Amino acid sequence: MEGLVIVDQPEQMNLLGLLIKGFVEQKLQSPKLARKASRLRGDFGLRAGSMAITLSFSPQGVVIRKGIAKRTRARISGEMGEMVELVSGGGGLISSAIAVLEGRVTIGGNPFALLGLLPIMLGKVQVKALPPAAKGSP
Repeated sequence: MEGLVIVDQPEQMNLLGLLIKGFVEQKLQSPKLARKASRLRGDFGLRAGSMAITLSFSPQGVVIRKGIAKRTRARISGEMGEMVELVSGGGGLISSAIAVLEGRVTIGGNPFALLGLLPIMLGKVQVKALPPAAKGSP
């Protein structure tokens, strides 16, 4: 499933969708998470501030669409700062649960459907280090 994260109409996509694309692609480099993502099905809505996207999971990959689809399995909403912290691994599951309990992040639809999405959306992304620059290069 690696490399199968597609943005529908990328020229019209909002910043949230573009950020999530890069984040999900990075996470799916892990074979374990790629297997989990390949078993997910359906649409999940994500709203951060005034931006909204739908993540559509199928055996072929993940499609990111602008706006939230009419029918989603579950939805997550919050302010941009909260959502960036949530998906970038700024505290993990406990921090996310506290944000929901305090009402800073809201969930809708089937909360149990989010359980399959949690490993993909929560946690730190392992960024590959760049090789050191050669001596004498600008």
